[in-house]
Amino acid sequence: MSGTIPRKLSDHINSGPGTTNEKAFKSSIFIYAEAGVVFQGLVQSLERTFTDIDIHLCSKFTEAEAYDDDIRLVLIHAGFVVNFSECATQCRRRFPNASITMMIDDNVTGLDELDSLFDGKVIQGLLPFNLKLDIWLAVIWLLLNGGEYYPSAMGRSTDRTRDNVNERPPTYSHQNNDSVIRPIKTLTIREQQILELLSEGLQNKIIADRLTLSEHTVKVHVHNLIRKLRVHNRTQAAAVYRNTRDQETFQPPFRGYKAPISHYTTSPEMARVM
Repeated sequence: MSGTIPRKLSDHINSGPGTTNEKAFKSSIFIYAEAGVVFQGLVQSLERTFTDIDIHLCSKFTEAEAYDDDIRLVLIHAGFVVNFSECATQCRRRFPNASITMMIDDNVTGLDELDSLFDGKVIQGLLPFNLKLDIWLAVIWLLLNGGEYYPSAMGRSTDRTRDNVNERPPTYSHQNNDSVIRPIKTLTIREQQILELLSEGLQNKIIADRLTLSEHTVKVHVHNLIRKLRVHNRTQAAAVYRNTRDQETFQPPFRGYKAPISHYTTSPEMARVM
């Protein structure tokens, strides 16, 4: 993870008096990791970006502290933990109102257990250190606001056992069977909104402007919806959307537009590939 503090992300978080963002970031982050140079630098990056948030870096898990009620996000270094489940349970007990995320290295072991904790809603995120810094900070923002994150590049445990990966996007036959859960129905409303715009061929910058979001937040949502749809890129995600729309009476989650999305025009500059 390298790079400078992204100005756009900082501006979006701290802009506008009395905004919902300002209110959301008056909280604290608890980091359970070794108090070395790497994590001291991480704390400094977080403090420069989220200026209204207190960051607590601890290498020992004590019973309680005065700031516990203010903790809204717990970041655990997976390489610093022996038993993932036990550590997550202790954190949930101490910080009942917090989102819990495991920070993972490239060589992390026990991914199947982490998958299980994520699927069981015990933890809300798996955050790799190899993300670009602006994306890494955008994920932190998403988690602080009640979102969840699973890196699409990591793949699910079932996918990791396969020798060959089919690059074609999955197809879903139209069946009148309520027991069949279609992947697009697992997306949040915001993810469905972004997927609809993505299927129109719009790039992240345009989607961000359309939904009044930061471009970094849109990137995080795209990561999430690609993972949920079990595809490999945004082109395949758009294909799944179109396939579902054609086969089902699927109502896109947009309301209140003066004209259909396809009627909007974009400049060549805004339409560049991000």
